[in-house]
Amino acid sequence: MIEIVLVRHAEPDWEPGGRAVDEPVLTGRGLRQAECVVDALGEERFDHIYVSPLPRAQQTAAPLLARLGNSAKTEPWLAEFGLPSLEGRTSEEVQRFFERAMRRDMDQWWEALPGGEAFRDFCARIDGGLREVLARHGIQEGEDGGHRIWQAAETDLRLLIVAHQGTNAVIVSHLLGGEPLPWTWLGFRNCHAGISRLHTLRAASGSIWALDYLNRVTHLAPIGELTY
Repeated sequence: MIEIVLVRHAEPDWEPGGRAVDEPVLTGRGLRQAECVVDALGEERFDHIYVSPLPRAQQTAAPLLARLGNSAKTEPWLAEFGLPSLEGRTSEEVQRFFERAMRRDMDQWWEALPGGEAFRDFCARIDGGLREVLARHGIQEGEDGGHRIWQAAETDLRLLIVAHQGTNAVIVSHLLGGEPLPWTWLGFRNCHAGISRLHTLRAASGSIWALDYLNRVTHLAPIGELTY
């Protein structure tokens, strides 16, 4: 059986001093959430760990790596969906930006906001990166009867990915056989420091992925209210 555990980064400080930053670090609460991830996963075994290059994911992974005694590989393809720069904008300006973006016609959701990344390109980036990483471990994507199926070596392999809401959502959707949709990042939404887990099952001529759970947050109970 092959298992993939996905962790979303902990709470970032998007507006220190009341002004937006493009690459935030974690809040004090986020640092506590990262320690809760250690409590949840610190006794498990992971053969390979992959982390987004963005600071909020790196900071979330750091205490868990220290507990596990593992090193991680930073994978640029795991970075979150690329937005236009909002650096220096006020809270009100940021809120208006996202309100306008959400009001766009659905067919426009595929396209890039000025200066940002098109969601089609984001999905292609994540799907391509995922295939490449899995191929390193002998896991190849194929087809059986028009359905996505995976050929995997009979091995006990456990992978950990620390990334982002959009990134993890597209990974889960792809593994479960879903086609990209412009709202995939919302359909598989997860809280800051939420954990999701999938594993392979033998089926027909290969293997499929089964979802054990999405957005598990029980480990965050000690610090109270959840954040998105």
